[in-house]
Amino acid sequence: MKFAGNVGFWLTADETKPGIFEDHMVEKYYTGDINRAFNKWGARSEATTDELSLNNQVSILGNLFAFEKWPSIKYVKWNNICWKVNTVEIRYPRLILEIGGVWNGEVPETT
Repeated sequence: MKFAGNVGFWLTADETKPGIFEDHMVEKYYTGDINRAFNKWGARSEATTDELSLNNQVSILGNLFAFEKWPSIKYVKWNNICWKVNTVEIRYPRLILEIGGVWNGEVPETT
């Protein structure tokens, strides 16, 4: 199965005003493949409802930005949902991203 979507990177310490540094998210568009698509419903120990979790593997064709910032990858936007990246494996020219639960963190505003 083919993949085309955004990958979220957490970038640190951009100077927004003189002497003020802020972290922020940035999304970059990538293409690649879905190597593995597997999901399950499971109850979280602290919740009364079930939560969907994935054990999917997304392989993206990396560029210079992705290979320099790979430790900062936080989520993959797939099927209009942001999924948390659990692990990143480097297999040049690709990055293999293992995705799990839903990402509940910051997402940049789209224009």
